[in-house]
Amino acid sequence: MCRKQRGSALTIALFVLLFGGAVLWALLQLADSDSTDLVYEVQGQRSYQLARARLELTLAQLYPVNGVVQQCSDLTAPPAALYQQDWQNCNSSLQCTQSTIAGKRWFYLVSSGSCGDGDLTTSRVIEAEVSQ
Repeated sequence: MCRKQRGSALTIALFVLLFGGAVLWALLQLADSDSTDLVYEVQGQRSYQLARARLELTLAQLYPVNGVVQQCSDLTAPPAALYQQDWQNCNSSLQCTQSTIAGKRWFYLVSSGSCGDGDLTTSRVIEAEVSQ
């Protein structure tokens, strides 16, 4: 064996270990990214559904079965069921403005929902414009 060839196995082993470590690190980063993306997706869906539920409850108040259209100022707070166990770490809000154009009353509703805590918080906004 030549003196030049001494230690080449050590160099190759070191290269393989470093390359394997880099591949392992990349796989761990990919798995962490996937789990964060899943959390954002679920929180985003929860935020959307909460905003939609709040909007639909408001529409039911504005246009009740008896057909009497209320004013924005007559809207009541959403029922407590909207914030029970299924909506932990979630908040919603609703803005209602009204105007009368050519004898028709128009309501412009902006419903928002946000879910999450800390760094993983998502929010969704739904807008609707309805008239008598």
